[in-house]
Amino acid sequence: MTEGKQSCRPDTLETTSGPTPCSFTVTRRDFLRTNAGAVAAGMMTGSGVATLVEPEAEAASQAQTPVSSPMAMRKVTLDIDDRKHDVTVDVRESLWETMNYKLGLSSSNLGCDRAQCGACTVLVDGRPVNGCTLLSARNGRGQKIVTVAGISSGPGVRGLHPVQRAFWLEGGFQCGICTRGFVMSTYALLERNNNPSREEIKDALSGNICRCGEYAKIITTVEKAAAEMRGEAVAYTAPLVGLEEAEDTAAPIGDTASMGFEFVTAMGTIEQFDELALELQQIPGIVRVSGTERTITVEWDTARLDEARVRQALTEAGYPVRP
Repeated sequence: MTEGKQSCRPDTLETTSGPTPCSFTVTRRDFLRTNAGAVAAGMMTGSGVATLVEPEAEAASQAQTPVSSPMAMRKVTLDIDDRKHDVTVDVRESLWETMNYKLGLSSSNLGCDRAQCGACTVLVDGRPVNGCTLLSARNGRGQKIVTVAGISSGPGVRGLHPVQRAFWLEGGFQCGICTRGFVMSTYALLERNNNPSREEIKDALSGNICRCGEYAKIITTVEKAAAEMRGEAVAYTAPLVGLEEAEDTAAPIGDTASMGFEFVTAMGTIEQFDELALELQQIPGIVRVSGTERTITVEWDTARLDEARVRQALTEAGYPVRP
């Protein structure tokens, strides 16, 4: 090296002519060698991994980083069955996971978890989609999410949507794992076309798989549901004999009161609500019961019952309600 010029050694950061600092170029080999040594030292001593960042720069970087939820988390408001739920979700979390694990809503079944069987089908703004691959973080922007629990109007046969009633009374199911998905795909179809051809039915349900092989009954079920929605008289294969007559011939009731309540803990399925409704209607003075997995409306004879007694009956049945 010629006299008068300064040369830097990357490993000592000193010049050959003295300790005066100077500019130098760090090669790729030098960078890798330096960082490999830092990593090894951190592993051996348990003190973490050393970095080349100056302490002042690192402190400034930490000061600028806000202390909040992890980068992978989002706060969203999900509109499910006309009820808004504020929830914090992982950006990789599916709608099915959020509904079941965080909101306690079990109105969607999980089948393959690969968006291939359609068992988890729900509607988003009227379109049937697979809840197992739909990201919750992307559906908290005002989208209307509808599950099988959101299309019924109350308990019993009369409270079911025609599609639900048809699947039940026509036997369009066997094990039931796929049924909720088929119900929602059928509901979406008949909402836009209540007189579909068989080919249109098959096309609309092509994303749903029934491993029991109930396709023949499922297609017949959809046709009968469509006929009922068109206002036509429908004869189901397995009607509930005697139920309608019993409801029509009920004895007249005097003065009644009606009140809506919210369950402390939401039910898992609408079938549980049906069982509760039947149990309550055995109590003298209960006139009518309706609701969903989350709420219940009870009408009672004021000469026999009052609000306190109704609340007590709900608690004794295992479903206490909020004050």
